Amino acid sequence: MTVELQCIYQSCACNKTLNAIDWGNNNIICYSACNAVHLYTYEKSSGPAHIQSLTKHTKLITSVQWIRKSDSAPEDELLVTSADNTASLWKLSGTSIYFSCSLTGHTSVVQKGTGIYSPENGKLIIVTLSTDSSVKLWERNTSEVQCIQTISFGNGFGLDVKLASLNNGVIMALSIDDSKLHLYVQDTQGYFIPAVKLTGHEDWIQSIDILKNDKGNLMIATASQDNYIRIWKIASYLPENNSSTINELNVDATTFQSFGESYSVSLESIIGGHENWVYSVQWKYFENGNILQLLSASMDKTIIIWEFDASINIWMEKETFGEVGGNTLGFFGAVFSPNGENIIAHGHQGSVHVWQLNQELGSWEPGLSMGGHFSSVQDIDWDPEGEFLVSCSSDQTTRLHAPYVISESKNNWYEISRPQIHGYDMVCLAMLDRFKFVSAGDEKVLRVFEAPRSFAENLANLTKLNVSSYLQGAMPEGASIPSLGLSNKAVFSEDIIKAASTEETETNKHPKDRYPDFYYSPTSLTAPPTEETLLQNTLWPETQKLYGHPYEVFTVASNHAGTLIASACKASKVEHAGIILWDTSTWRQASYLAFHSLTVTQLEFSPDDQYLLSVSRDRMWALYRYTPEESTLYEKVANLDKKSGVHARIIWSCSWSFDNLYFATSSRDKKVAMWSKNKDELPGFSLCSKPLDVEDSATAVSIAPCLVKDRYLIAIGLENGSIILSIFSNDTGWEILQKLDQNIAHHLNINRLKFSPVLGEAGCREKNSGILQLASCSNDHHIKIYNIFLSSIR
Repeated sequence: MTVELQCIYQSCACNKTLNAIDWGNNNIICYSACNAVHLYTYEKSSGPAHIQSLTKHTKLITSVQWIRKSDSAPEDELLVTSADNTASLWKLSGTSIYFSCSLTGHTSVVQKGTGIYSPENGKLIIVTLSTDSSVKLWERNTSEVQCIQTISFGNGFGLDVKLASLNNGVIMALSIDDSKLHLYVQDTQGYFIPAVKLTGHEDWIQSIDILKNDKGNLMIATASQDNYIRIWKIASYLPENNSSTINELNVDATTFQSFGESYSVSLESIIGGHENWVYSVQWKYFENGNILQLLSASMDKTIIIWEFDASINIWMEKETFGEVGGNTLGFFGAVFSPNGENIIAHGHQGSVHVWQLNQELGSWEPGLSMGGHFSSVQDIDWDPEGEFLVSCSSDQTTRLHAPYVISESKNNWYEISRPQIHGYDMVCLAMLDRFKFVSAGDEKVLRVFEAPRSFAENLANLTKLNVSSYLQGAMPEGASIPSLGLSNKAVFSEDIIKAASTEETETNKHPKDRYPDFYYSPTSLTAPPTEETLLQNTLWPETQKLYGHPYEVFTVASNHAGTLIASACKASKVEHAGIILWDTSTWRQASYLAFHSLTVTQLEFSPDDQYLLSVSRDRMWALYRYTPEESTLYEKVANLDKKSGVHARIIWSCSWSFDNLYFATSSRDKKVAMWSKNKDELPGFSLCSKPLDVEDSATAVSIAPCLVKDRYLIAIGLENGSIILSIFSNDTGWEILQKLDQNIAHHLNINRLKFSPVLGEAGCREKNSGILQLASCSNDHHIKIYNIFLSSIR
């Protein structure tokens, strides 16, 4: 049996490395996300559209680059480097890309890679740069890629490398940790030999780009940590005019030879404008206007387009844009689109930014972008009505994802709010209702957040939901984080008015008295927000703190009525492993349930709230029944005896069936067990079938909110990132429908799976009962949402 499904959303930040994003002449964007590479197309009107994910490497992807062709034709080969000490080559065929070969030989992280097709024989030449203090030269003969040369730096290390054609040979520009630009040329055997060292930069050169101009000269741009960009020119040189050869360049020209030809290298320009390290530069030549531009990205939070003014022989700032304010650390890189009308950049927090040129106004405007968490995503939860998804991550943020509803077009998902930006790694969360959730970071405190007016209004604008009932009465406009604080502070309309009047009338006061301690400004969204807006203007006010756990909170759940919260913390003995129940009407501790001896890994209330289920590292589950007449509210009625041998390792996850008759548990012992309600008078549940054996540790499980062909649909997440879709019935037991491999699912441990609580697609007013949505999150920084077509299950 199989099932038809579609991944409709995947959210993941770009890796925080240089050269982590590229936009080829084939109009395909590629960017690295954890150990994977994502491919997108981009249209101004509809934004990014995901094509494919590439998963081959076992560690972080450090750089991606389309291998350019000399005639600017669409590229069909992609070079990827990784922290697993290897690089890989991928071949584009039609609309899909497949693995071609692996480049193995380095003994440490491969940081950068670049390639070129030889102008002499058309062979592919690849250069890889590694932290093992070496550069390796690779050449492809027929289908095999072989290493033909290794250049060692001794104890030094390389920073960037680029190749360019030089008549019949190839020139290599290389920067290492001596702040010099090293030029190598090919000899008659095809090996690279040193030609000249160019001095001038006072700090490391982080980026190099090379362009052949309309006169046939090579223009080399170098970006450095000394905050400057230098432009060098390589041109043909007549030997008889050369009285001596200088090996190091300060200001004047120097010469070198390649294949019997002489060339001169001169420093053309020094560009100063950035106030911090410059991390990337890229050339762009516009043939129709004979215009040469240079794009630079810097740690100073700006991206600048430079254009050469021939009348005064100076490079001028044509456009400056980027992040203004906020708490980011600038940009790692930026690249032009093939037509030069779009720019895509990635920042220090993994954010991906897109700007597009408005031809009518001649200005650059933010465009729809992709992105997401830049660290492990620990937990997710659906809105109770299945209209949006909330996630929390070790990147210390909680994010809200929802479909952007546009009439008569496909509804694409985007991050539309960042309710919590914290000082601790986020661990768990639970939705109390559509506009309220509780979360916990790697601390002893639970925090409750409630949506401000601005979020409700923007949610209505973007998703077309009716929120009028929520907007009645006084409520905060937004929220901000006070200086040196961890708690989001509510901002009311009178605060905004007061701040505006204070700025106008009290300019003579001391700055600390003149400026309010928040940075929120009202924002009405008609399109998904930019990274700058998400950072500053989409926070939710923190309304409650819940204290009581002796150690860091590990898991939290709320009942379906929203009246109780259950939470547990890290523990190594019984007195610390108890479950605290919190009353949401008083925000006080309502009960304490003690049974487990080690950390409780997950809690879940049954759909009718009559039972609370807990699973633990102690290899047991415990079942508590609602007893309102008792002071404890819930009393333990059943538990798994670890001597029974059903689960021999940690139980990671649990899930209730929608009819309260079954629950599932998944364990590190590679087993998923189904437990059914006892038919006799005995309270509790018992094993109803032989457990399902899976290929790896089962770290997450979720049961669908409906029957499919009179059976239960169950999603199982594995430690290797795969997702198994299976069906279960008491009569026939388990049957696997389909396994989603790492290209479709995840490539690292899955932390949580959650079926939408309702049938149909989020964002659609008329729900299609034949579609069910499944959300997943993983250590690979990804959140994914799938549409499962129930009618395809036969």
